[in-house]
Amino acid sequence: MKGMVTAFVVTLIAAAAPAQQPKVSDAQFRVEPMDRSLAATIERVRHSSDQVWMGYEVAAVPGVRISACSDWSKSSDSDDGCCGEYRLEDEFSTHHTSNDRVTRNVYVLYRFEKGELLKVRSVGAGCRLNAGGVNFAWLEGVKAEESIAYLAGLVNQPSSSHKVLEEALLSISFHAAAEATRTLEQIASSSGSEHTREQAAFWLGVQRGHEGFVALKSLEEKGDAHFREKLAFDFSQNSDPAAEDELIHMAKFDADDRVRGQALFWIAQKAGKRATQTLTDAIQNDPETDVKKKAVFALSQLPKDEGVPQLIHVADTNTNPEVRKQAFFWLGQSGDPRAVAYLEQVLKK
Repeated sequence: MKGMVTAFVVTLIAAAAPAQQPKVSDAQFRVEPMDRSLAATIERVRHSSDQVWMGYEVAAVPGVRISACSDWSKSSDSDDGCCGEYRLEDEFSTHHTSNDRVTRNVYVLYRFEKGELLKVRSVGAGCRLNAGGVNFAWLEGVKAEESIAYLAGLVNQPSSSHKVLEEALLSISFHAAAEATRTLEQIASSSGSEHTREQAAFWLGVQRGHEGFVALKSLEEKGDAHFREKLAFDFSQNSDPAAEDELIHMAKFDADDRVRGQALFWIAQKAGKRATQTLTDAIQNDPETDVKKKAVFALSQLPKDEGVPQLIHVADTNTNPEVRKQAFFWLGQSGDPRAVAYLEQVLKK
């Protein structure tokens, strides 16, 4: 009983502990008080200096591996699991996925110049930051829902640059709060910009796991053929095992031949041995020659021990001359000894 009480108290303390302030160099660092809302606080702070970085910390989606750096030379002796110091003013600093550091929290950072938003950054919490001589304002106690709403406002703001829009979508996708998934789905279904819709759907697939998969399914049901074609890739990037089944379903039953062809390609990249059966079924039964040819190409993307025998079978038995021609071409490109021997045998006939 005593152990249970101790664990409960420790949990309460951990939950109540505020996020630690970031380690920021080359900056005049200050903590800003929060106004009635995040939007109101940002509105006030962004006009407080000609140049300012502003940021806060929120919980990251479980299991996400994120770091960010521009100083790769320090990656070997890093003491915080990050890949060196991240120079915020470096234009070439980019999001970098780490193989060995799972981030529980993420910094969301904004760069303002004379009140105008120039950049949005997402950095794994705990990583060292270099502000490049620009003032740095830190906000504490920011609610995830307010952060997501503010970022979504940037996405929907016509004056936002292309770069800011994409960075804002990425930042939304890192939030642990379920509202992030709902917001990305809403953007993907209603944004006036096709590119914005596609980017929101992409991050649903990459970052949001099962809930992202459910959102992609909903988008698939409502989307036109061009959008569904893009969704095939998003399903291929999703971690939910059901995403593989959905790709196979798209390849077999979508009404549009371009969608079926795209789904076949990504099946070859994701579905392993299950891909072979789906691809050979499409080559045999799909009504469109173009889809059959895409399935042949997808066979060429499988591991050679799986793909080459199937390509030989198609070249040897398929009744469609265009499909057989495609199989011969990809056999020739494979350089596999079995393919070479088969092609030599055909030439001798």
